[in-house]
Amino acid sequence: MTQRRAHVFLSAIAVLVLAFLAVVNPLAPASQGRAAEPEKLRIGSDLTYPPYAYLTGDEPSGFDPEFMRALAKEIGRTPEFVDTRFEQLITSLQSGHFDVVASALYITEERAGKVDFIPYFMTGNSIVTSATGTPLTNPAALCGRSVAVIKGADVATKLRGEASDACAKDGKGAIDVRDFTADTEGTQALLAGQVDAQVTDGAVAKSAVDSSNGRLAITSDELLFPVPVGIAVAKGDEALAKELTAGLDQMRANGSYEDLLAKYNLAEPDPAAVTKALGKYAETGGSSAKNSGGFTFDWGYFFSLFAHKDFWTATVTVLALSALAWSISTVLGMVVALGRQSRSRILRGVLGVYVWFFRALPLLVLLIFVYNAPQVIPELRVLIGSPFMAGLIALVLSETAYISEIHRGGLSAVAGGQGEAGRALGIPLGGVQRRIVIPQAFRVALPALGNELVTIIKLTSLVSAISLTEILLVGQRLYTQNFKVLETLLAVGVFYVMIVTVFDQALKLLERRLDVQRRGQRAKLGAATAAIDVIPQPEARVGTPHAGEPVLSVRDERKSYGDTEVLKGIDLDVHRGEVVAIIGPSGSGKTTLIRTLNAMESIDSGDVLFHGEPVGYVRGADGGIKPAPDRALAKTRARVGMVFQQFNLFPHKTVRENVTFAPDYLRPADRAAHAAEADLLLAKVGMEAHADKYPHQLSGGQQQRVAIARALAMDPEVLLFDEPTSALDPELVDEVLRVMTDLAAEGLTMVVVTHEMRFAREVADWVVFMDQGRIVEEGPAAEVFDAPEQDRTRKFLSRVRAAQ
Repeated sequence: MTQRRAHVFLSAIAVLVLAFLAVVNPLAPASQGRAAEPEKLRIGSDLTYPPYAYLTGDEPSGFDPEFMRALAKEIGRTPEFVDTRFEQLITSLQSGHFDVVASALYITEERAGKVDFIPYFMTGNSIVTSATGTPLTNPAALCGRSVAVIKGADVATKLRGEASDACAKDGKGAIDVRDFTADTEGTQALLAGQVDAQVTDGAVAKSAVDSSNGRLAITSDELLFPVPVGIAVAKGDEALAKELTAGLDQMRANGSYEDLLAKYNLAEPDPAAVTKALGKYAETGGSSAKNSGGFTFDWGYFFSLFAHKDFWTATVTVLALSALAWSISTVLGMVVALGRQSRSRILRGVLGVYVWFFRALPLLVLLIFVYNAPQVIPELRVLIGSPFMAGLIALVLSETAYISEIHRGGLSAVAGGQGEAGRALGIPLGGVQRRIVIPQAFRVALPALGNELVTIIKLTSLVSAISLTEILLVGQRLYTQNFKVLETLLAVGVFYVMIVTVFDQALKLLERRLDVQRRGQRAKLGAATAAIDVIPQPEARVGTPHAGEPVLSVRDERKSYGDTEVLKGIDLDVHRGEVVAIIGPSGSGKTTLIRTLNAMESIDSGDVLFHGEPVGYVRGADGGIKPAPDRALAKTRARVGMVFQQFNLFPHKTVRENVTFAPDYLRPADRAAHAAEADLLLAKVGMEAHADKYPHQLSGGQQQRVAIARALAMDPEVLLFDEPTSALDPELVDEVLRVMTDLAAEGLTMVVVTHEMRFAREVADWVVFMDQGRIVEEGPAAEVFDAPEQDRTRKFLSRVRAAQ
């Protein structure tokens, strides 16, 4: 094991050293990379830029591939094209991945500082607009309008700079320049009406117009910002530069050069324009005799980026977009997750398809589709006319699908008894979900939701595809001009790390605030220890006869789970003030019976009546049973309380809040009275000193006593107990039974499913013995226990007595 760890450690050190050397060591000149294969000429080109460079099948086509094939032939080399993203061309050339760059690369002074240029044609930019729109003939006509440009194009800098400055001098609005990854995406935005115009290379503009079926037109009266274009070679690679220049001269001599320019409607470079474009590098004719020594990391430039205004503006955009997308998706994701738990098969199916589809669909595809949707449905332009709104909608559509699955896991983690406890208090289903289930599910899902927020922050970088100026796009604008890719991307990474750190700390703070364990540590006892858990002695009780008007009635009740019938024609009456104990072996149907009394379980046939009214169902015209409306059932449940075997206290609420929850929800105007009543009820069950604690700080017996107080807070006519002591340690059983005995002495109508035979004998007025889904015997407690009539009853009681 030690050797293995040492091996892993040394491997990690080796990787770090190699990474360090890749950053700080000068890279070998490109000519060294060619030495092994002198017969080839490796050409870097972005083959997504028609008509200059593109793929026809697998074959590079366009002006640059044709020109470079002719040039390679003149110098006796075999051309090999390397498809490379435009912004990576110069850095890849410096790294020796290819020998030259031929990709309509404009000559600028900044680029001339990194590579040597061989000028080979002249170009400029055209304005493209809708054929039916207002013709825009020059940069002044673009003031206050939105304009699509290709990301990293020199024209973007000029439109944002000198052209917008001229607009400001004339008192007009600046040009809204929007960057797109490719000219085709800018053209689509123009066709969709998302931008007013597109400014792009003249040859590219002509190609776009020719393929638009008359929908677009070039409206500029001349080429804007003419600029020479050059073949780039690595600094100091004079041998290759001379070789290419000689080949170009041979092409001029044999006429192939002029033929290619004429074919693509291009012109030879103007020497004066080349000199102006090269700036301070013009003295050497665009080349340098001394090798720059390869790549060095520009730390000064890197640190200067943190004072760059555009980066901080983009950071605010990312913060806003991430926060909105996460918040909206978190809410909608919960709606989808709840909908997938619906009883409606159609709703579950539709939402399932939604989650499947948007989880499968790449976000980049969705972004471009949403942004260009007004091309198909023009009315959508009001909603998604801006890149920010289109990006927000696409992110929400995608992330809602992912987050709904996180919420579904959170909902599954919430105990089913939590929802039942809320419904048993008379809270409608919507209130149960909103106030009980969702807060707990959200707390469970929060760590995963935090991870999804980090994912959303990083995904905002894709929104640059629809020209939203976010952090990565600002960086791309810079490094496509100066080609300081590593320095710029490192700064971009730092900005993203800062944003993630801010959100991460905010989520950790939220987690701490929602952490019930931390809240519980601050809970204080409300009285001295000696006063804790003092349960009043129960008063002597006078029995209630099994006669009079029934409060609850069961008639020929039947219930099945699949093919198993668990209730087989039950008949039972519960009278006001009566305590009915239901006993019997496990699996006899006792719990199912008591759960049907407040419609926690539905019935298949027969009747369950509260004051003569059906509980949880209505009869149809054909006599069939249909579920009762939720709110009507909630009103009945508020009058028929229930105490569960597993307590089912709400873990995110204090003891007092558990007791006041239902009264506050149903009667919010009387909150002060509810708090006072809660304190009285807690005193009644000996729990007033624990009012500010949380359920996890209580013993099982204490939790059950709080559950009894919570049920009593609704002032029910009948209180149902489903084996209230079966989950307790033996020493805690007595404290719960004392509370129940006290309630019986006060005349509360109670139905108790229990295995506590002593309680049933001493407190119950009427005892019901069940076995195999039927009532085998019932009668006064003394008769059933002392002189049972049925053999099955006698066997059960004898076994219970033997076990005791």
